[in-house]
Amino acid sequence: MNRSKWQVSLALAFSLLFVAGVAVAQDDTGNCYAVVSDSQGARLPGVTVTLTGYGAPRIQVSNAQGEVRYLNLDPGRYQLSAELEGFGTVEYPNVDVRVGRNTSLEITMSEAVEETITVTSESPLLDERKISSGTTVSQIELEKIPTARDPWSILSQTPGVMVDRINVGGNESGQQSVFTAPGVSDDENAFLIDGVETTDMAAVGASATYYDFDQFSEMQFTTGGSDVTKVNAGVSVNLVTKRGTNEFRGSARFMRTDDNFFNGALEQKIPDAPAGDLGPNQSGFVGNTINKVTEYGFEAGGPVVRDKFWAWGSFGSNDIKNRTGAATFSAVQADDTILENTAVKLNAQFTPSNSATGSWNNGDKNKFG
Repeated sequence: MNRSKWQVSLALAFSLLFVAGVAVAQDDTGNCYAVVSDSQGARLPGVTVTLTGYGAPRIQVSNAQGEVRYLNLDPGRYQLSAELEGFGTVEYPNVDVRVGRNTSLEITMSEAVEETITVTSESPLLDERKISSGTTVSQIELEKIPTARDPWSILSQTPGVMVDRINVGGNESGQQSVFTAPGVSDDENAFLIDGVETTDMAAVGASATYYDFDQFSEMQFTTGGSDVTKVNAGVSVNLVTKRGTNEFRGSARFMRTDDNFFNGALEQKIPDAPAGDLGPNQSGFVGNTINKVTEYGFEAGGPVVRDKFWAWGSFGSNDIKNRTGAATFSAVQADDTILENTAVKLNAQFTPSNSATGSWNNGDKNKFG
């Protein structure tokens, strides 16, 4: 039995990153910009614009150019409303903010309209303020895409990224994949959790830990050195964890697959091996198979002090039992891996422009066989 353990303590000193109202680069946040005009296209100053969703409500008044901006927002869906005396209230219930992206809105207000106008269209997908190569995968996509449940499987779908293995049913989730982008080597890659680098110092370009898949709200993959805020030339893997909000929420899961889900008729037919070697279609060959993969866990969060202090945590266990014959006549060998991951995140809002985040992540890997 080989036992290896990684423990990543992030911002255990509570990372008192006081965020003033300036446009600094944040690897775990996004921004929202809005321009308010009347029905004739004239910019409207003095409009009260309120953004709600994560944390305390953020209220701004449009400037002389009719502009407002909200910086360093946690990723997710927000609601925005615009109010001005003599104009009808305008509401946007679906304002999506993505990591490292800028969401832009053009708000049109009508004069002397008493009722509230609700704009239900989705936020624009094109970020006109930033150009970079890569992919940002939202929480909805993480939940809906039928794929193995680890960052490397999601990374394999990023344009321009090549991964060294195919993860079938979670059988490779117990071992990190090697990946590269055009023009760089794999040791130029970087891993980050909420913008804090966690690349393994002993295995440059690899992650220092494994992960609970349900702890993430978004995954951001940047390639080709296109983002000037990244110091590495390779692929940057930024994993953004969930956080507590003003509503208590949580989820739990139990997933399992075993060899009963695999049919011999689905196996790929491979030509016989050269003379002297044992081939897949020859008598006595023992191939690599999945015996059983079991995953369970939970995540939950909510307010400690509403609009001021929030907490969130998660736990996940992944028991991967593979069987390998190593192309020999010998008995089948066990290749088992158990991954256990725990995460805790605390968020505080001291003033409208000053906040703090503290997080702790622990990954434990046990290898048998």
